[in-house]
Amino acid sequence: MADPLTVREVLNLSARWLRGKGIESARLDTELLAAEVMGIRRLDLYLAPDRPLSTAERDRLRELLLRRAKGEPVAYLRGRKEFHGLDFELSPSVLVPRPETEAIVDAALAWLLSNGGEAPRVVDVGTGSGAIACAIAVGCPAAHIVALDISEAAIEVATRNVRTHELSDRVKVILSDMLAEVPDEPVLDMVVSNPPYVAEDERNLLDASARDFEPSLALFSGPCGTLHTELLSRQAWQRLRPGGALAVETGTVAQRDRVETILRRQFGDLAVNPITDIARISRGFLAVKAQEGVVP
Repeated sequence: MADPLTVREVLNLSARWLRGKGIESARLDTELLAAEVMGIRRLDLYLAPDRPLSTAERDRLRELLLRRAKGEPVAYLRGRKEFHGLDFELSPSVLVPRPETEAIVDAALAWLLSNGGEAPRVVDVGTGSGAIACAIAVGCPAAHIVALDISEAAIEVATRNVRTHELSDRVKVILSDMLAEVPDEPVLDMVVSNPPYVAEDERNLLDASARDFEPSLALFSGPCGTLHTELLSRQAWQRLRPGGALAVETGTVAQRDRVETILRRQFGDLAVNPITDIARISRGFLAVKAQEGVVP
């Protein structure tokens, strides 16, 4: 009987096979899935490269690699993803949190810590896994956050993540279409959102993993990709206190330009500023509602 394959051999063979299936991140994906199957850290793969895999581990890894070769996101295969330094449970009912969204969280936190007051009230619209809401709650311990989603399945995932991070006392998860279920009082200090922003005719421009596996409800937003953001802009402006802020993520350059126009029309030209990441790439906008007596 042949000797069992070692970690080194499995990684090399699997990555080569995935690469042949057109997966650009073949090596990284293989390492993440192998570590998941073996119940170890990714680093530990290289601390014990000659450790043999059991038959059960090889069979489970083979199953996951076959699914990855068909485009299924690694985050769904693992059932979790790190975001803003926190680990989140995932399912195909919620979007996979992406690094670019961390720029929105960073901007929201910077604003809250400077302008939010002693106990800022924040609403996260379209919370999905609850990643934004939890990250803000951890970064701004004084904040009280309502996390909204129209999907019951997403609400279940977000609720579990809030509990996992022991934030149930400050993060309330509610089933709601936009801000419909949020009481009129008290007024809000901040609204933050990574809304659907893909235009219907941009479907084929999406990465196949997103297009074929992530929830359409969280991706597409009308013919121009701005349907949700336009509604959110109006609702946020109505519910924010004077001086309160809306932080919203955007997508393509064309969609970004349309969103900027929408926000400037609602909040005023001087009240809208781009949110950029560490590479100075624009990821969204922060719009501040004028103080009372100030005409935008």
